[in-house]
Amino acid sequence: MKRAYTVVTILILCLQSATIGLASAELPNITDAGETDELDRSLVLWSVLDDGKILTVDAYGNVSINALNNGVLSAQWTLFLEVDAQKARLDEAKELVAVAHQGGAYVVQLSTESITENITLPDPVNDVEWDHQGDLWIAQYAGKRKAEEYSESTATGFGSTTISSGISAFEILTDGRLAIASYDKNIYIHDNGGTLLNTITDSTGIISSLVETSNGTLLAGTTGGTVYKFDTDSWNVDTLNLPHTKQVTYMGVYGDMFVIGAKQGQFSLVNSSEFTELETYVGTGDVVGFKGTFSGQLYIAGTSPTSSAIRFYDLDSDMDGVNDLNDDFPNDSTQSSDADGDGYGDNVNGYNPDSFPSDATQWEDADGDGYGDNPIGTNPDLFPNNADQWSDLDGDGYGDNTNGQDGDVFPDEATQWSDSDLDSYGDNPEGFRPDGCPTVNGFSTADRFGCPDGDFDGYSDPDTEWTAIDGADALPSQESQWEDQDGDGYGDNADGEIPDTCPWEFGTSTKAWEIDTDSAIGYVETPSFGCLDVDGDGWVDRTESPLMDQDPNEHYDGDGDGVGSNADYDDTSPNIATEQDYCLNNKNDTSEGCTGWNNPAYQAYKNGLVNETALGFYAWNASLQDDASGDSPLNVDEDTLNQVIQVGLVVFGGLTAVILLVAFLVNKRKQTSTKKVYGGVTVSQSTNASKEALEGKGGMSADGGIISDDIWDDDVKQLDFQPEKNGFDDMELKDGANVAEPGSMTYDEESIESIAGMPSQVTPSEPEAAPEATIPDEAPPLPEGGLPDGWTADQWRWYGHEWLAKYGNN
Repeated sequence: MKRAYTVVTILILCLQSATIGLASAELPNITDAGETDELDRSLVLWSVLDDGKILTVDAYGNVSINALNNGVLSAQWTLFLEVDAQKARLDEAKELVAVAHQGGAYVVQLSTESITENITLPDPVNDVEWDHQGDLWIAQYAGKRKAEEYSESTATGFGSTTISSGISAFEILTDGRLAIASYDKNIYIHDNGGTLLNTITDSTGIISSLVETSNGTLLAGTTGGTVYKFDTDSWNVDTLNLPHTKQVTYMGVYGDMFVIGAKQGQFSLVNSSEFTELETYVGTGDVVGFKGTFSGQLYIAGTSPTSSAIRFYDLDSDMDGVNDLNDDFPNDSTQSSDADGDGYGDNVNGYNPDSFPSDATQWEDADGDGYGDNPIGTNPDLFPNNADQWSDLDGDGYGDNTNGQDGDVFPDEATQWSDSDLDSYGDNPEGFRPDGCPTVNGFSTADRFGCPDGDFDGYSDPDTEWTAIDGADALPSQESQWEDQDGDGYGDNADGEIPDTCPWEFGTSTKAWEIDTDSAIGYVETPSFGCLDVDGDGWVDRTESPLMDQDPNEHYDGDGDGVGSNADYDDTSPNIATEQDYCLNNKNDTSEGCTGWNNPAYQAYKNGLVNETALGFYAWNASLQDDASGDSPLNVDEDTLNQVIQVGLVVFGGLTAVILLVAFLVNKRKQTSTKKVYGGVTVSQSTNASKEALEGKGGMSADGGIISDDIWDDDVKQLDFQPEKNGFDDMELKDGANVAEPGSMTYDEESIESIAGMPSQVTPSEPEAAPEATIPDEAPPLPEGGLPDGWTADQWRWYGHEWLAKYGNN
């Protein structure tokens, strides 16, 4: 639908040139003749067809063709769509009508009275319009907040940019450009492919209506009664502020005038060239359309949420403001009506005025407010002594004149009458939509009305008398949150800011583990607010590893050994939780820590400490050496000590080799000695030669004899043919406890310091005390053959050790 929405074609074809000239030069003298018809439904479209019939689409999507006779509509046919219609448009050829509704859009062909297209969408459609190529554009003011192109009920993929502030009006220009008005007061111009071309920022109010009245002229009406006329080529603008300041709901063309309809029946005629207001009339409801006659009379269609009405404006011959049809005194400009038929004009300022022009039972008006003082008459003055008040439609005792004395701020609501803070919510706490904060201006609506709402989410800010428990905003600084059932400071709205992951329980968590198979450990950290976190480490307890929910320093146990990864010495092995575990399982680790754990003496030292800090193993070991050397401790650092140990090992190896060599030579000499004693005799396996010698049976079990004399060579000079001794004769035998012990044997040995290459420790010598003779605790074990010949038990107790050392146990 382009430019003229109603009767432009009819006016051009039918109106006489004089009438059109009158319309352009001066307006005919027309006045309100009242309502001629009323409908029980709201209208979204009123349009005059070329044949003078009226096309209407109501709020239920019902499309009707109607005849208009004397201001009364009579339906000729109706197609019932049964939808929640938002808006309807007639195409330029006046053959198709598109109906935007809550679930998509219908296209109805008038000539066939049938549906030709049905576009179903999940979100409401607020407006539809055809472009110059015949494609349908669908505008969604909220939700997607953009316009999209459809061809034969299928989306073409072309669409405007998203209008982030929402769409308030939509129009397609003759050349195919899209004009989209937004709640940010701007108009966004797109090309026919949906590309944003430029932004018009002249408007100071929200634009509620856009209409291209002719090629190159775009009208934009605002919610405050301001109208802008744009040149769509240069985008130069003219501005007109209408005096009623009501929201513009309809714009069209009447001759060479613009017609501007607004809420509350405001209907203005505007000079199109000078862009000035010529006249404004008051109809019924929000203006949705009009029809003009060739004689200059007007029918104005207005609508409300539940009904619609047609109001007629007729000629006024005596120019008294009343049309001739309704003027009881058409030739008396001071009077126009005599409603009660008493012969007196109803105009109280006219000739023979009737103080009560519509009531024959009233004639006096003491307070001059136009209402009779007769209490038994009709329409009496309910406030006879108050010139500001006379009626009380809701019967609450306060006059309907809001601005007068004892005025009712809510004249249609019997339970409310005053509004101290002027926020449109009544002060009566028992009334309809009572103001929860009657002395503070506010706009909350969710939990209570008229209270401050700092984050504009509809829920009032809590105060001392109304808390979150009562329904106030539990999170007054977060626009997307208002309820916090568990009181943990995180909102219950899952789509809001910092939502409570566990709204059913009080919690302080901020993060949790979440399964992620792509992660090295199988889990990743994810935000999680308001869940149970007993140990206060920020992690949701139920996502922590077992037992880690009780330790504020732990939250993950990789090896499942019950020790958290922060404290676990090796969190990849369930057998190693501490350094001790590691050291006891790695005996080859010679670090200080492991050396200490593997040293029982060091562990005993640590376990014996009470309220003391243990020394490290090296320091402890050095302290032992210091204690052993008295007041002259060795100050040897670790490197020197390692070098000493290495040298000591080399020396130890060398000494071991020397000892083995000496042992070999001694053994060699022992074999030679044996040959000297037994003459190379081979002793049988079942007989012990030593035993036979002790028993006086030497050589009885032996075989062979001396085969060589050279083994005696080293003893030739020592041959002694004295009788053989029993091994005891060379000892000085002593009896009793008073016999002194043999002198102790001494050996020249190298100190460990000299072996390790360290300076020797000189210890001052002290006089040795004379050894005290002590009785041995017990005798050494006897040889297998019993006591040697000639030995007593007492002798064996004292000197058996020396015998065993010399002759062995055989």
